[in-house]
Amino acid sequence: MIKFSIPLATLKAAVICSAKKDVRHYLQGVAIDHGHVVSTDGHRMFYAEVEGLDAKLQQVIIPRDAIEFLAKKATGIKDIKKLVKVTLDGLDGTLEVSGTDINERFRAFDNKFPAWQRVIPKAKGDEYKGEYPTFDWKYLVDFQKIAKTLGDKSLVPQVKVTPTVGPSSAAHIDFLSTEIKNVRAVLMPLRA
Repeated sequence: MIKFSIPLATLKAAVICSAKKDVRHYLQGVAIDHGHVVSTDGHRMFYAEVEGLDAKLQQVIIPRDAIEFLAKKATGIKDIKKLVKVTLDGLDGTLEVSGTDINERFRAFDNKFPAWQRVIPKAKGDEYKGEYPTFDWKYLVDFQKIAKTLGDKSLVPQVKVTPTVGPSSAAHIDFLSTEIKNVRAVLMPLRA
């Protein structure tokens, strides 16, 4: 049996970038991998290093539906750092909001999540001076939702978009004013 804890806000933020409908059904979930919470729909990717999460923990993909159901049950919880205890016995698991009777059972995906670290742009974006890529505005709005979910109290959430090497390359997304730290994202540009 495997047990670990993740902030509820981090799971809720990760779900925003997970696929809703995709033939690669494992993208319709949130992966716990190498000490990170990761999600992607192929156009954008969320990744957050979680303090205290064992980097050697086997990869687990929690279905999006289970996290959404848990989040619905926990709508009254305002504590941004409230933890969710995850218990796994094989592929069968439970999400439980600590200190409450709110829980949700799930069956983890029996797949491998893509090698997400390879998608992260390597170039130093702050030095980029070329043509600016074009992004889907809906994804930019979603990143503002993620910032709010992670505790950004600004009137306009502080999200920094930094292009890397060209108009057809991914950009780094940084969340500047969130209570939960070590969170980043990657956004692919629109194709011309």
